[in-house]
Amino acid sequence: MEKRTEFLNKLNGLVSLAKEKENRINIDEVKAYFHEDSLNEEQLELVFDYLLAQKVVVQGYFKMPDEEEEAITYSEEEQAYLKEYLKDLEAFKDMDENEKNILFEKVLQGDRVAKQRLTEVYLKTVVEIAQKMYHPEVFLGDLIQEGNVGLILGLDMLSDVANAHETIVRCIRENIQLLIEEYTEVSQRDKKMIEKVSALDEGIKTLTQELGRKVTIDELAIHLGMTEEEIEDVLRLMGEESEEEQE
Repeated sequence: MEKRTEFLNKLNGLVSLAKEKENRINIDEVKAYFHEDSLNEEQLELVFDYLLAQKVVVQGYFKMPDEEEEAITYSEEEQAYLKEYLKDLEAFKDMDENEKNILFEKVLQGDRVAKQRLTEVYLKTVVEIAQKMYHPEVFLGDLIQEGNVGLILGLDMLSDVANAHETIVRCIRENIQLLIEEYTEVSQRDKKMIEKVSALDEGIKTLTQELGRKVTIDELAIHLGMTEEEIEDVLRLMGEESEEEQE
């Protein structure tokens, strides 16, 4: 019980730490925070997903799409939106890397005109990223618009020319990913992870007292109204095996 409470407190502490950093934290900081817990990759991914559900950007972490997913099929509304939007973008001319680097330098010097030009150039990049990250539960236009917000944020975060492109792309992807998290069932599950940890603690305590013996995963599932898979997910997040949890 003490171990579970300690983990719960640490997870809450990590969220608070991220909020002090404007809701941003990177993978290395998360790993360092849980260094003594020796979390495996699966457990770390659960932590990353939980942070995303709390609207915390985990820099360097991107959820990989399922390779077995069917080919993307846009709705008629999305197709019409995409066609019209791309037509509007034809008004903005592309530029080579040298031209971009010159504009990057000007942006770093505070040139607003250069920033506006780069914004126009990267709008097509936003569309490409949104299409690659497309999720059927989220309207494509919403993904693109959220990516545009990330584009502006990325331009504001530029610190050097060498990493400028990577910074912009990263911010675009992070914003799109956060929006997807808000709309998916996975996000809803992760948003309630803390509540599930607390409920699991209470359920184990209650059933153990009532039955006077170890409780099983299926008994906990019935008592808490959760699936056995959900309970096992929480156990893995806390670094505990099912048999230990039944004690």
